[in-house]
Amino acid sequence: MDGEAVARRFGLGRPVAPAVRVEGGLSNELWRLTTADRIFAVKRMVINADRPDFVDNVEAAYAVERRAWAAGVPMPEPIPVPDTGRALAEVGQSLYRVHRWVDGEPGRATANEAATLLADIHAVGERRPGTAEPGWTADRYGADLVELTRRVESGPTLIVDSHCDLDRKNTLRSADGTLFALDWDAAGPTGAVQEAAGLALDWAGGDKAVFAGALRAYSVRSGLTIPNEPWIFAGWVAAQGGWLDYHATRPEPESRDQVRRTLAQLRALAASLDDLLGAR
Repeated sequence: MDGEAVARRFGLGRPVAPAVRVEGGLSNELWRLTTADRIFAVKRMVINADRPDFVDNVEAAYAVERRAWAAGVPMPEPIPVPDTGRALAEVGQSLYRVHRWVDGEPGRATANEAATLLADIHAVGERRPGTAEPGWTADRYGADLVELTRRVESGPTLIVDSHCDLDRKNTLRSADGTLFALDWDAAGPTGAVQEAAGLALDWAGGDKAVFAGALRAYSVRSGLTIPNEPWIFAGWVAAQGGWLDYHATRPEPESRDQVRRTLAQLRALAASLDDLLGAR
């Protein structure tokens, strides 16, 4: 990465040291850039960056992110391109975006804390009535997953602009104890209760009591009632199904591992769905 060129394009000040690559990014490269003004997190966009809809999708997500930042949601400050106000700028042959750097420990939070942060994000997102559809067909994966998609078919719900990917890798505990939401590239409209149920499921790690507690924490913070019905899992099933379909078409060994893990997660939900609902 050409740190000086990126600093000029985003108006970050003069770099005082070469940019340093930070390990851990799954889809994109992350760099730490220190200038005379401040330290910045610079992301070089890699996966799907050549798709025709990529820039529009990121900029739509950025609009959600900027509203959340302005409303005080704990997150690294997004830095717009000075002359456009947009998230992305092309430097050389690559697209980049920038945030203020925040020191902290990734993923160090409880499920209840994550659910509370999600409720705060939902509180400032634009809301409208709608229907969140699963949007996934499981025919190729067996009768048990076909039945799961049937059971979680969604009905009317509250749609809210949200983070849409608040898993452990996208949270950070800062030095003062604040829990930050990172990586808003997937932000956009989603079913509020479906996202809450999906977060509780991911963060619980199979523990029914933790799952139920996270949903209670979300409800207390948000004021929303989460029905004790299978359709609350519609968003999670759709997301996992889309991830499964993506990796099922790829030849890499890593994708075969992802297929096995994702199938196991979906089948675990199919087997435990009633127990999870009963735990509440």
